[in-house]
Amino acid sequence: MRDVEAQLIHDMQNTATVLREAASQLHRNRETLPAGVVTHLTEMMDRRSEMLVRLLGDLSTAHLAERGELDLSLQRVSLPEVCRDLIEERQPVLGSSRITVDVAADALVVADPTRITQVLDNLVTNALRYGGPHVEVRAVREGAHVVLTVTDDGEGVPDDLVDTLFDAYVHGSSSHSLGGSGLGLLIVRQLCEAMSGTIEYDEDGGTRFTATFPALPLPTRVLDPDVAAGHSVAFWHCEDDLAENLVAYVANGLAAGEAVLVAATPAHHDLLEDGLMAIGIDPAAAHASGQYLPLDADALHTHLPKRQHIDPERFESIIGEAVERVSGRWLGFRVFGEIVDLYWRSDHDHLALELEACWNDLRRRLPFPLLCAYELAPGESAGPIFDCHDTVVSA
Repeated sequence: MRDVEAQLIHDMQNTATVLREAASQLHRNRETLPAGVVTHLTEMMDRRSEMLVRLLGDLSTAHLAERGELDLSLQRVSLPEVCRDLIEERQPVLGSSRITVDVAADALVVADPTRITQVLDNLVTNALRYGGPHVEVRAVREGAHVVLTVTDDGEGVPDDLVDTLFDAYVHGSSSHSLGGSGLGLLIVRQLCEAMSGTIEYDEDGGTRFTATFPALPLPTRVLDPDVAAGHSVAFWHCEDDLAENLVAYVANGLAAGEAVLVAATPAHHDLLEDGLMAIGIDPAAAHASGQYLPLDADALHTHLPKRQHIDPERFESIIGEAVERVSGRWLGFRVFGEIVDLYWRSDHDHLALELEACWNDLRRRLPFPLLCAYELAPGESAGPIFDCHDTVVSA
């Protein structure tokens, strides 16, 4: 990025110099300048200020993305709504250009609404600025992804730029004079990748950019009511009961656009994933997008104790930090855990209660829905476990 920074600094210095000269003219000669000259200077200052803000914004976004420090708020996003809002904003200034929109009603994605709008805005701006007068925006759901295309009927990207199109500061013969920062398509690529998406270019009688984003999981049947609230507990004595509660809890979270962190045994992960597949949710795709986060409860229950007690520092470094990372990227998330049950079933009740206390401490600092599950034989008492939770969802 160093050469890019040098070029952008040069551009910003030029813009700042022009602004300073215009401001100086107005300051020194405001009494004698003709009205037309004043109007020209103020309009030019407005344009140049907007350009400077855009250059600074693009440079900041590119830097943050390069360092993996972009602020994201991943959630359910409706592409029909994003496209409608963008076109409504553009309509008054389109002039002779025309934008056609064909977006499927089920084009729902898991993304950051601000960042995906930025991707679409950059692609449409490029098409209007450098392409033909007719721009088409389409989006369709294809399996675990939504495919977004922005096409124009211009001449296409010159062959010598195609291989470096998504690199920094790539300009065609006329693009620099049109006020671009040279970072627009780099930022598009960085934002798509940060949201587990992709971006490609190809020619189709013009210019076509194709972006993919993780599709919002849509179950094929009506889900049981969502029980995610506070710190809840489910008691079970046959795995079918556990699977029913767990699938409903996780599926409701995924369908709402939340991240779901699941600390379960390998056998129960298999039960969960089979149950999700049965209702049309692909757990592998949700895992690939970072929305479904499986953790191994067997391994965790071995690592957390120290000298026969749960070590709060280990809990914080292993579980607390994982929850913090999820919280930093997702607008909403929920957690399922059965590590406590592994202690309970091995007659280490004090470890179960200490771990519940750690979970409650974490939730006081960072509120999120948490569902715990315990296996209980018919007639067996849960004793003090009840007191650790806000709600019992099944017993």
